[in-house]
Amino acid sequence: MPFKELKKKEKEQKRNHIIDAAMKLFSIREYDNVSITDIAGQIGVNSATLYYYFKNKEALYFAVVLRDVRILEKMVKKEIQKGNTGLEKLILHGNMNNKFYDKYPDCIRLLYASQSTKFDLDNLNSSEEFKEVTKILEELTLIARDSIQAGIDDGTIRHDVNPLKAAVLVSIIFQGISNMGFMNKELLENNGINRQEFAKDSRDFVINMLGNKDKNSE
Repeated sequence: MPFKELKKKEKEQKRNHIIDAAMKLFSIREYDNVSITDIAGQIGVNSATLYYYFKNKEALYFAVVLRDVRILEKMVKKEIQKGNTGLEKLILHGNMNNKFYDKYPDCIRLLYASQSTKFDLDNLNSSEEFKEVTKILEELTLIARDSIQAGIDDGTIRHDVNPLKAAVLVSIIFQGISNMGFMNKELLENNGINRQEFAKDSRDFVINMLGNKDKNSE
């Protein structure tokens, strides 16, 4: 391997090593309780090393989120190809969100925590990682929108539905399921309902809400 490529690979490995360490700390502590010094200490380097790879703590936080969000994007895009109708594609989209939650629960928690007001806006606006996370999440919503529009066109989804409004609503529903608060989760479990069952019932609710009953009953 050429020296230049080797150095690039080593740099990427070090960057991923930092992201791994940050992921561990952000998963067990609140954002405000994790410092760059803490993360550097996890891997035995000084803070200056981390600042070489990331502009600030916000950039590092969103680098953690971004790595898994890219996986979600690939999973969704691949899964919806299995659907023949717009409604089927929308259902597959939702199912993949649930599968992703089961496989990457820490990422989901960090992702939705990232939508709070605790981050420095100036730092966020200068973070390429934050911009890419935002871009991917927007694209996933637009994929849902396009599936809904396809369903309207093929008759599997009601014609009176606004595709973008419905896509945002579906996104909110799926986010709520993935990031369910402790109180609601406990309430369901105390009544014999687990998250997987609730997710399935919610999916069925979305189908009934958006689906063209006449077309889908044929």
